[in-house]
Amino acid sequence: EWLKRKAVRDRDKQLQGGHAIWLDEHEKSTREYFGLPYYMLHSFSHLLLTAISMECGYPPSSLKERIYARFSQRQYGVLIYTGSPDAEGTLGGLIEAGRRISSHVKRALENGRLCSNDPVCAFHAPSEHDQLPLLGSACHGCLLVAEPSCEQRNDLLDRSLVISTVERLGCEFFK
Repeated sequence: EWLKRKAVRDRDKQLQGGHAIWLDEHEKSTREYFGLPYYMLHSFSHLLLTAISMECGYPPSSLKERIYARFSQRQYGVLIYTGSPDAEGTLGGLIEAGRRISSHVKRALENGRLCSNDPVCAFHAPSEHDQLPLLGSACHGCLLVAEPSCEQRNDLLDRSLVISTVERLGCEFFK
């Protein structure tokens, strides 16, 4: 139902346009457009990773993500994990975070509503004059995390697909 909404389809066209611009600038790349479910899950993953890191004992840079988005099979998921068994946190802290996932999701969505760089961040859309054509509403104030944590090096993100921002595009997945 979410993908059928006009505002969502309009945002999809903007993000596809940004991807086309990026491909023109990187002629040898074969990077495909992953689609809106991926953008939304990836953005949600960054919000969730940051919210979980506040309580589990690991800094955000020690956590990693894996996004699963198979549109044709309607299979979607997000995995937050750590690959560093060190003294910065405890695996028990991350396991306990999983047990309290609903509170972390709630905090992630609350934190995503407003960015310290709004309204500039919220109103960002990829364009040919843009330095970041693979990003929608995303910046260091809200979605960007340490690059080792992100499977896409902080590309393919758009906060407005997850939660309503100050721009109120109407394309948010979570109400």
